[in-house]
Amino acid sequence: MSESPLLAAVGVSVRRGVRTVLDPIDIAVARGETLAVYGPNGAGKSTLLLALAGLLPLTSGTVSFAGRTLGRDLTLLDFHRRTAAVFQEPLLLRGTVAHNVGLGLKLRGVAPEERERRVRPWLERLRIGHLADRPASALSGGEAQRASLARALVLEPQALFLDEPFAALDAPTRTRLAEELADILSERQIATLFVTHDFAEAGDLASRCVVIDGGRVLQDAPFDDLVALPASRRVAEIIGEENIFEAVVREAHMQDLMLDWHGHGVRAKGTAATLPGTQVAFALRPDRLTLRPQSDEVSECTLAGEVVRIRRQGSGRLVTVKLDNLHAVRVLCFDEPRPLLGARVTISVPAHAVTIISARLDSRDNATDMTGQASGHACRQ
Repeated sequence: MSESPLLAAVGVSVRRGVRTVLDPIDIAVARGETLAVYGPNGAGKSTLLLALAGLLPLTSGTVSFAGRTLGRDLTLLDFHRRTAAVFQEPLLLRGTVAHNVGLGLKLRGVAPEERERRVRPWLERLRIGHLADRPASALSGGEAQRASLARALVLEPQALFLDEPFAALDAPTRTRLAEELADILSERQIATLFVTHDFAEAGDLASRCVVIDGGRVLQDAPFDDLVALPASRRVAEIIGEENIFEAVVREAHMQDLMLDWHGHGVRAKGTAATLPGTQVAFALRPDRLTLRPQSDEVSECTLAGEVVRIRRQGSGRLVTVKLDNLHAVRVLCFDEPRPLLGARVTISVPAHAVTIISARLDSRDNATDMTGQASGHACRQ
C-alpha cells in the first residue's frame, strides 16, 4: 500500500471466554479502497468487522484511523462520527423512511432543514425517493436495505463497515444494489470493509480480498491474484476451486514441471526449487477447460471420460466428467452442442487452466506453499 492506510489494525485479537475467536491479525484499508473479508461460516469475519468498527472490545492489538490510535489519541465517539456501519438486517425504527434515513443526523444535532437538504438526494440516489413518507415497516427487503445504506451514506463517512448487507436479498436485487453501491463508493472515495460469504459478490464490490478461516488470515491479495494464485490448498477450497488434485513431480527443468497424475502427464509451472518426487496439489480451472465429444483419435492435452452429471450455473452448464483414472473433473461449458449424460467426451486442457497450489517433499514434511500459473499441457499417456 503506497500511502498510509486510513484504517489499520495491528495484532488485533478477540477472545470470548476461553475461546480465541480471532488470532492476532494485521489488516489495512486505504482511502477509497473497498476490501472484502471472505470465508466460511464461523470463520471470524463479523467479529473482525465489529472489532475494527469499535463495536467489540479487543483482547489485544490496536486500531488506528487516519494515523490516530483508537482509545489513545482518538476517542470512540470521534471515531464513530467519522465512520458508519450497515448490517445484514436493516434495523429500521418506527416512523417514515425519511425519518429513519435522517436519524443519524438528528442524533448529531443537525437542524431539520439541513437534514431534509441532505436526506432527499440520498433517497433519490438509492431510488427510494418515492417512499420517503411511507412507514419503514412497510418496505420490502431490498427497499429496507436501500434505506439502511442511505442512513449510513448521508452521514458522509470516511470509512464504511458492511457486514453481509446483501445476504437476505434475492439474486437480482442483490446484483443491482451491489453495482449501485460500487459506483457510490468509488465516486465518494469511501474506505470500505466489506464482509461477505459470497465470493462472486466480493469480486463485484472489492478490489482486494482477505480470506479468513478459524480466526486467521490465510491470504490477503488483489482479487484477481487471489483467483489466479491461491496461497494454499485450503484457500483454493474456500474460494470454490472445483477441481483440486494431488500428483507427484516426475520431471523438473527449472520452473517447467511434468506431473504424474495417476497415469496422466500434466505439464505445469512451479518454482526452481521444486524437485522430482515432490508431491503437489494442483487445480484445473473449470472455465478454462474445453469439452468435446470423444473421437477415436486421442491426442495430447486431453483427458477422456464419461459425463455423469450436468447442472446449470449462471449462463452456462457445469458438467461433471468421470475420467478413466476414476477422478471427477468439472467443466464449465457455454458453447453448443450440449453434452449428454452418459456420453464419452474428452477434456482439452490449455496452458492457463492449471495452477500449482502447494507442494511438499513427502507426506511426512510440513507443507511448503508455492504458487504458479501453469504454462504447459495435460497430456494423456
